[in-house]
Amino acid sequence: MREFECSSNDILEFIELAKRFSGNDLISKKDIVKNKIASFAKNKNIDSMKDICSKFQFDRALRQEILNLITINETYFMRELNQLNSAIQYANNISIGTNSVKILCAPCSSGEEVYSLGILSKIIGIDRYKLKIIGIDINSQMIQKCKEGVYNERSVKNLRQSQKEIYFKKYENEYQIKQDLMPMIEFKTINIFDDSLFSLGQFDVILSRNMMIYFDENYRLLTIERFAKILKPYGRIYFGNADLVPYCDLYNKVVDLSSTYYERV
Repeated sequence: MREFECSSNDILEFIELAKRFSGNDLISKKDIVKNKIASFAKNKNIDSMKDICSKFQFDRALRQEILNLITINETYFMRELNQLNSAIQYANNISIGTNSVKILCAPCSSGEEVYSLGILSKIIGIDRYKLKIIGIDINSQMIQKCKEGVYNERSVKNLRQSQKEIYFKKYENEYQIKQDLMPMIEFKTINIFDDSLFSLGQFDVILSRNMMIYFDENYRLLTIERFAKILKPYGRIYFGNADLVPYCDLYNKVVDLSSTYYERV
């Protein structure tokens, strides 16, 4: 097979396509992306970045493989715990007077955030049949990992030993979540910029933490506008501490003693 062809304009075209489909602005990582795509293309017997760009637009299965390759996933249990506690306490307050509560984690990465919320809901006594947590991610490999619920030592580093013993089964150096102790949990491969997002229904709480740091201003604004369409009135959305949240009159920013969140008006 001949050497992979990729001009400066070709890599820029691919980065623009990736941004259009995922929101991720990869321009600062273009050399890394180019090397990843070149290796991927070799395994697929694809000769050039031009061919990659063409197939990326029209071949849904190949596009998903590439998105799996270039998306960033790194998290662990109980990350930014104050936000998780605030979200679960709010969910608990709602559950007292209603039949059910829905939380969305977008993106959910490999599932640690979703299961952290599940553990916290169990600790404060939310009826597991009144709480549903949905995790979505653009990376289908991560969604499969979520469903398996198996984690290494690094992922559980912030958990107390008693929590590991109660909520996990340990196999050598791995920990498998005990699904029977969790609330209703579902994982789906969904791109937030695809209208399949709206098929998920309405949510009381959305957590979208440390995703918008990879977006430019236009995509950050588009993100929070789309979330507003699936967030109930007075529902809360929690962003990551590093996220740059653009102004939008759809939300009120609330800063309290425990956390910062945005309330749907």
